[in-house]
Amino acid sequence: MSVMAATVHNQPSPHGLETPHSPMVSVVLPCLNEEAAIAACLQKILATFVQAQLDGEIIVCDNGSTDRSVAIAESMGVQVVHQPERGYGNAYLKGFASAKGAYFVMGDADDTYDFTMIPTFIEKLRAGYDFVTGSRYLEGGHATIPFLHRCFGNPLLTTILNVLFKTKYTDVYCGFRAFSRRAYDLIKPVSPGMEFNLELAINAGLAGLKITEVPIHLHERKGESKLRTFRDGWRSLRMMLVYCPNTVFFVPGFLALALGFFAHFVSLVGVLQFNGQPLGTVTGIFGTIFSVAGFQILSLGLHAKTYSWSRRFDVDNRSLAAFYDWFRLETGLLLGAGLLLIGGMILGLLVWEWITSGFVPLPRPEWGSFGATLVIIGGGTIFSSLFISAMSMKKS
Repeated sequence: MSVMAATVHNQPSPHGLETPHSPMVSVVLPCLNEEAAIAACLQKILATFVQAQLDGEIIVCDNGSTDRSVAIAESMGVQVVHQPERGYGNAYLKGFASAKGAYFVMGDADDTYDFTMIPTFIEKLRAGYDFVTGSRYLEGGHATIPFLHRCFGNPLLTTILNVLFKTKYTDVYCGFRAFSRRAYDLIKPVSPGMEFNLELAINAGLAGLKITEVPIHLHERKGESKLRTFRDGWRSLRMMLVYCPNTVFFVPGFLALALGFFAHFVSLVGVLQFNGQPLGTVTGIFGTIFSVAGFQILSLGLHAKTYSWSRRFDVDNRSLAAFYDWFRLETGLLLGAGLLLIGGMILGLLVWEWITSGFVPLPRPEWGSFGATLVIIGGGTIFSSLFISAMSMKKS
C-alpha cells in the first residue's frame, strides 16, 4: 500500500531553522485500482482546502494497485507509501499511522462522496464532537446504493448494532467520517478488512465518544466495487457478536445452564411421572444437553469479555474486575477437578452397581446423566481456566 501525502509546508523557527509543520486536517483515502476516480477526488479535496482556507494534507493509501492510480496521484504532488497487506482496514491503518493532522477525515477514492463537505465535518469537530459520520439515510442520499445493501444489508446491520451497543446510528457503514486524533487513539481499530468501518462505529460508542451524523448524498461509483455482500456482511455480524458478549453469550448461557440443572433436579427427585413411572431418564438427558450447552456458551462469553476488556473498552467493568480479583488459575483448576471427581465417583458407583447386578438395567439411570454433566463441565472448567488465565495475564 502506499500513502500519498500532499506537500508538507514548513514554518521558520525563532532560530532561523525550519521545523516540521503539522497540518490541521489529514484526509485519508484508501486506493486499489481507482484510476477512473482518484484525480477527481484529489482535485475536489485540494480545491476545498483552498476555498475553506483549511491547512490540510491528503494521504492516499495504495493497497497494491495495478493500474495508473499511483502515477496519477504522484503527478498531482502526492507522495506514495506502499501497504503490501491487502485489505480495506489495512490501508486505513497505514494511512492514519502516516497522518500528521489534528483531525482525520476518511473517505473512499471512488468519487462517491462529496469532499466539498469536509469543512462541515470539521466544524462539528470544532464544536465539541469527537466522532462525526456521514449518513446516506437522513435526507434520501442512499438512492445510488445497490438495492440489496440499501434495503436489507445496511439497515439490518445498523439496527443490530444499535440494539447491541445502545447507539443511535442511521448509517453505520458510511465511509465518509471525521474524528480527532485523540478519538482515533481511543478507538484503536485493528480490523484488516471491510469490517474496519464497523469497528470504528462500535468502538466510538464503547469509548463514550460524543457522536453526531451529517446528512450526505452518495454519487454513482466510478470503477469496480470491492464489496463482497455476503462475506463482508458475515464478517460484520461476527464482529458485533464478539464485541457484545453480555447479550450474545451470558444471557442465553445462564438460561440454558439454569434450565439444565433444574431438569437434573427434577429427574433426581422424581417429580415428573407418567402412568406411575418416573421420567427421570429422558429428563436427565435433556438436563445434560442444556447444562453442557449453557456452560460452553458462558465459557465463550467469558473469553469474549476478557478480550473486550483487554481492548480497554471494559476498563471500568467492576463485575469483571471483581471476578479476576477472585479468579486465579488455581481456583479454576480446583473447581474443575472437584466437579470432575464428584462426577467420576457417581459414574464409577453406577458402573460398579451395574457389574455386580449382572448387567441388568440400572434402577436410577438419571444419575448417570447427572454424573456425565459434572464430568464434562469439570473438564471444560479446567481447560477454560488455562485459556482464560493466559488471556487475562496482563490484566491480572
